[in-house]
Amino acid sequence: MGLSKSLYKKLLIDFPTKALSENSNQQVKNLSPLVTNFEKWSDKRRKLYFEDEEEMVVQNHLENFDLENNVYGRILASPMRAEKISKLKSCRKLLIPLKVVPSVDRDQHSENSKLKLVPILDYSKPYKSSYILNSASIVCDNLAAATSWFPLSILQRSTAKSLVVDTSTFFTEYNAHSLEFVRTRLSEVLTCENSSRNRVLLTYNERKTSPIEIQELKDNDGTSIKQSVFNLGCLQVPTLEAIINKDRVTRGIYLDAYHHKDLIEHIYSALLFSTR
Repeated sequence: MGLSKSLYKKLLIDFPTKALSENSNQQVKNLSPLVTNFEKWSDKRRKLYFEDEEEMVVQNHLENFDLENNVYGRILASPMRAEKISKLKSCRKLLIPLKVVPSVDRDQHSENSKLKLVPILDYSKPYKSSYILNSASIVCDNLAAATSWFPLSILQRSTAKSLVVDTSTFFTEYNAHSLEFVRTRLSEVLTCENSSRNRVLLTYNERKTSPIEIQELKDNDGTSIKQSVFNLGCLQVPTLEAIINKDRVTRGIYLDAYHHKDLIEHIYSALLFSTR
């Protein structure tokens, strides 16, 4: 004889609670009020949001790591996105965004229209997009499977013949656009004061193989600070050398981690892409 649905449901609900209460050592004490109904049975925790983060740090005597002005902290804090080559998730600012656009040589008839996949410098919301690893060597090694990089929604409703990836220019055009963006922005920027604690030093030395270094220095008041050094000599672009070494005294450009954060992230991305 089977159990009725109501009795079976009652056993499922009551039994775990009853079993837990029999062993007092298993009872959870001082449960956080943040863990409420949904969080209890879903095994998920509510995210914390603070209206005033600075006040929260002071009141709770927490150490302020100043991650807002930390180049690497901002990169790692970017949203996670699935990546098409490794099939893993990674921080969005460590990936190359791809957008789907109508192919220039498409036919007038909708059934014969073609879609093209192109890399872009920044995430563009209006377009269907996907992501690949920001590495020139990995991209080149996997170009043969480039049609699989289209967003899943496009792959499901399109035929293979209607999807286009120009493998002859995919790598070179993205690299050219990236370097041109950096060159243009650097020619307009003014170097920040040397005393800035949150700074990145841009240098150009083709003899050095390390693209990024972190140096420990002493500030004017004797405080130990860390400084990131980006060596654009790894990119081997003479026009960048002329811009960076125009000041014969400093032999470099200092960027402020907050005011120049967009430019710093693009330079980091260009170095990451070119480094093998």
